[in-house]
Amino acid sequence: MFRTISVIGGDLRQLTLAKGLEQDGNRVSICGFDKNSDTGNPLELCELSEALKSDVVVLPLPVSHDQILLNAPFSSEKIRLCELIKGLTSKQLVLGGKFTPAILNLLSEQGVTVVDYFEREELNVANAIPTAEGAIEIALAELPITLHKSRCLVVGFGRIGKVLADRLKAFGAEVTVSARKCADFAWIEAYGYRSVHSTQLGEIKLDYDVIFNTVPYLLFDDMCLKKLSSDCLLIDLASKPGGIDFEAAQRAGVKAIWALSLPGKSAPITSGEIIKTTVTNIMREMEES
Repeated sequence: MFRTISVIGGDLRQLTLAKGLEQDGNRVSICGFDKNSDTGNPLELCELSEALKSDVVVLPLPVSHDQILLNAPFSSEKIRLCELIKGLTSKQLVLGGKFTPAILNLLSEQGVTVVDYFEREELNVANAIPTAEGAIEIALAELPITLHKSRCLVVGFGRIGKVLADRLKAFGAEVTVSARKCADFAWIEAYGYRSVHSTQLGEIKLDYDVIFNTVPYLLFDDMCLKKLSSDCLLIDLASKPGGIDFEAAQRAGVKAIWALSLPGKSAPITSGEIIKTTVTNIMREMEES
């Protein structure tokens, strides 16, 4: 039975997570938020040594940007990962987002149970919504035209691609979706979108006002970028290494924006609620197993 939970580090998403967990009746403390005075009662702000005594330790998304320090922008003091990990015991459950192999190795040496909540399907499906809305917000700010009647290409028909194409169609855009799988093409046709095979992107003229890429490997290289008009807007939603050669885009005079981590930027409260739901699911499953 998990009686106590500590949320250590992170941004507004983790504060929202902590408040939600507390509202559900959990005993919650937070650490690494002393620079943010609006933590809200009755959240308990405590020192790292105290936070590490909880049954469940929830770390941010991502856990770290440099594999040395915890991702804790609201902390006045730097929290070293090695110090944090050494304070854990084998009886604890540690949750976090985007653990690297190096961090996982250190945690395994402590014998703790670790779950990466960023790998959970329910989180990624739910996160597709703020990602799609954030991408549309960028397009609305950058385009000199309305999305209504604009020509939009969505590259990839995964979680984000599905939600994004749906939202663009609701705006009245002319939506084309790029995919590779036969099943995806069947769904693209069923939804009433136009389609193009991803392997053809470098071979055909890409006459679009805005292109949203969701595929995390290089598709828009020199050859492909030459198929675009100079007034086309490229928005890359893919995680590293992304799908656009940004230096080649600059040479071609094409505006390209790499919109990483949109849920945390465009809708941190909603993103925090999504993480809270996922963390709650994980704890319930662990208790039932």
